[in-house]
Amino acid sequence: MLLRAAPPHRSREEAQRLLQRIGDATDDALRGEGILPGIRRSLDRLRPGSYADLQHVIRLSGDLGPEAFPLLLEQYEEHAGLTSSEFFTPRAVTQVMAELLVCEGSAPIAVHDPYLRGGELLTAAVEAVRRAGSSVALPTVRGAGPNEDTLRLAGMHLMVQGVPARLETGSAAPWTELDQPSLTADRIFLNPPFNASVSAVRGRKPEQWPYGPPPPGNDNFAWIQYALGKLNPGGCAAVLMPNNALSSANGQEQYIRQSLVERGALECVIALPKQLFRGTAIPVSVWILRYAPGRRKEVLFVDARHMGVMQSRTRRILTEDNTAAIVRAVEAWRSDGERSVSHVGVDGLSTAAEPDDIRDRGYSLNPADYVVREMAATRHAEDLERELADSMEAVRRARHFMIGADVRMKQVQRESDFVRALTGDSVLGHWEERPLGELCEVQAGPSPSLVKSTRSAEGDVPVVLPTHLRDRRIVALPDQVLVPREHAEGRLRNYQVAAGDILCVRTGTTGPSALVDAPQEGWILGSNLLRVRRFVDPVREVLPEYLLAFLSLPAVEEWIRIRSTATTAIGSISTASFRQLPVPLPPWDEQRRIGDRLRAYDRQIVTHRDFAQAVERSRAAWAEQVMQEAVTVMRPKKTRKEQVS
Repeated sequence: MLLRAAPPHRSREEAQRLLQRIGDATDDALRGEGILPGIRRSLDRLRPGSYADLQHVIRLSGDLGPEAFPLLLEQYEEHAGLTSSEFFTPRAVTQVMAELLVCEGSAPIAVHDPYLRGGELLTAAVEAVRRAGSSVALPTVRGAGPNEDTLRLAGMHLMVQGVPARLETGSAAPWTELDQPSLTADRIFLNPPFNASVSAVRGRKPEQWPYGPPPPGNDNFAWIQYALGKLNPGGCAAVLMPNNALSSANGQEQYIRQSLVERGALECVIALPKQLFRGTAIPVSVWILRYAPGRRKEVLFVDARHMGVMQSRTRRILTEDNTAAIVRAVEAWRSDGERSVSHVGVDGLSTAAEPDDIRDRGYSLNPADYVVREMAATRHAEDLERELADSMEAVRRARHFMIGADVRMKQVQRESDFVRALTGDSVLGHWEERPLGELCEVQAGPSPSLVKSTRSAEGDVPVVLPTHLRDRRIVALPDQVLVPREHAEGRLRNYQVAAGDILCVRTGTTGPSALVDAPQEGWILGSNLLRVRRFVDPVREVLPEYLLAFLSLPAVEEWIRIRSTATTAIGSISTASFRQLPVPLPPWDEQRRIGDRLRAYDRQIVTHRDFAQAVERSRAAWAEQVMQEAVTVMRPKKTRKEQVS
């Protein structure tokens, strides 16, 4: 409509007037949704170089859907020069917080964010409810924020997602607003400004802080108590805190931590890795709080500091596998915590502690004081002997396979005439180029909600995740997601993999591929993967080993990355785009020779890596055996129940 109303001369002045019309129309739409206007004022500062430039931007904007808004927020955050109190919450962190809070029960809930940034926490909460399906009612959404520009962005973020929300201009220290309405919520999501210096006690008497007055000059624990004070009975809150709040030496903060533990208000602490936020390397933790007097006082500690992958030199992201592992650790404890007060997560991420244990550590809430100590407990002497013997046997086996791979590689390297023969013009003239979709069936993985609804700790069929694709093969990992066999052969039957299939990462770090071997037959394709399965057709026959070699070329991985659609912060390539990949296809015998020789390289890489890992394991076993006294020092203190028994 805007382009159809363009003036005939299309001058730069007309471009400026069109921008003003866009601003006015947008502000009218915002007012209609109860959102603070201000787009016209922002657009008045722009100076388009030409009318054609503005037309091009309008056309591009018309192709964007609601899913593009998080990407726009990231660009705004990168270029707007936001302060640390305005940084947006990383998407993976919002997903963890939302998954842990919003899907308990099916009754409608009220969700509130008292320090809105870009609306990312509230949006994540609504998305989590939608992923849960019709069994959970959509929440009512409220929020407040002190920054008008980001408050407006938050409103637009929620509006394009189809989420009606009540947003208000708030305070950087809302507990000082004595006439503030007593609005409460069932779920509170909060990423407050860290270590803010607004006096936390101003405007309130000491007895008005139920868990203890925060120290002047640091509002971290004022925000904690504000969130708890706004919860309805049975409600819960997820609050991001800087890690210095976990075990600070300040007496007032220590007293508040003590009160939170002894009164059962703290359910869980999740330590996250550093460098998650844009513009700062500060590590943070998620605190799960509950207003549920009488609940058990055990606290779950999750240590996820080692997780994530570096997206750039200064920015780390949590993968979908990482967030799923964190959520699984908490859900597993919630499901069995009522029956066990000594829960140690089988995932190696989590440990539950009673108030006695936390009291013995001076009310430190640092997961490293619990999870790591449990993992470092000394084993019995016979266990150490067995581990050393097993590790030495593993070294022997790994060396045997490595020697075999080295012998095969010597044969390959002697066949230099083969390489020269393949590069001759007469041979290359027999190659043809075909789109991947003409050679193979390309199948995308199931929806995340389908996998989530079918997975089970008692399952026996693994789901292949991107982290399982290593060195062009599929490896099993300790945190494997499992589904029951009846689901694998029923609802997920179309997503089973077979030997000879090639799996490619389609979301996130797009490009890496792996060949399915016989041991993985029947496993389930993960949501973030594509399955490439060759057609049984002699006319368009392609050898899986050759195709894997081609898909693993750096140029091909770059082709995939370039065509990944960045609809969110993490890119994704569509099935249709992947089918268009041009594949150079030599004759069958040459495909076989190329595939065989490159698989020999892969075999050498894998066997040498396996040998190095076996030697590392043997070294650790030997060191632990001869230095048992040093390891004993790292044992966790016995609980009082253990001492009595």
